Amino acid sequence: MENQPIHKIGQSPDRSTPASQPGEKKVDRKKLKKACADFEALFVARMLKLMRQSIPQNGLLGNGPGKEVYQSLMDQELAKKMSQRGGIGLGEILYRQVLQREEKARAAAREGPPETQTKVDGSESR
Repeated sequence: MENQPIHKIGQSPDRSTPASQPGEKKVDRKKLKKACADFEALFVARMLKLMRQSIPQNGLLGNGPGKEVYQSLMDQELAKKMSQRGGIGLGEILYRQVLQREEKARAAAREGPPETQTKVDGSESR
């Protein structure tokens, strides 16, 4: 890792212009919303699969060929529908958190780098 001022560590290399300038890369809210809903659907599908494994197996429904595949597909569709209708709230929380972080990053980029930085030993550098 090269020696960078503290304010530049954590910035991605492609962010060479401040967020307030033209050409600013904005968050596509529709894509973000869909990505968060898809993530929630994956999480819920995994949760349903693990919940199903915790149920004792009996001979009532049988163990026919393809049962596991059918249940897996059913869990995926159920999770997708649950996510589209609000699900367990994970997608919405994730969506709000990502937007909040993006707003903080934009605000920090608008302020620009600090003029003085304090070193570890307490002295200032310019």
